[in-house]
Amino acid sequence: MNRNMLLMLTPVLMMILSSCSKWQNPNTALPSKELTIANILITPHAYDGAGVIVEGMVWDLDYDILVDEEMEVPFTTFKIADTDGNYINVFAEGNFPLIEGEQTRVTGLYRRDYVTKYRNYTNEIEAKTITLETTSTIYKIYRYLK
Repeated sequence: MNRNMLLMLTPVLMMILSSCSKWQNPNTALPSKELTIANILITPHAYDGAGVIVEGMVWDLDYDILVDEEMEVPFTTFKIADTDGNYINVFAEGNFPLIEGEQTRVTGLYRRDYVTKYRNYTNEIEAKTITLETTSTIYKIYRYLK
């Protein structure tokens, strides 16, 4: 009886364990779709407010500080461009060790037009994850949305 029960439960247990994936914090996980920059630019309204993943080269890299009444928040902005010259602006809170001209992968929230107290987002990705791929090593830089 015990052996039969064990034989019946073993496949069920194996299916459950094999379907488990790496745990992600639900407060910081962003469901995203891998897209080309051109696809987003052709139909920006379709991806407005959606999680996106794009790859391209870093251009117009800039580091700045957002001054609030109570604190100063450093941030990084740059353009991520494809080989055809299409680009999307990227905003990331914090200063990241990026290099202009390097191949980069950005995961974040795309905004077609979005206005806050401090900034106007136009055709911009608010970055959650930035992966800079260099010839010798891969740097993964994470920034969590609040």
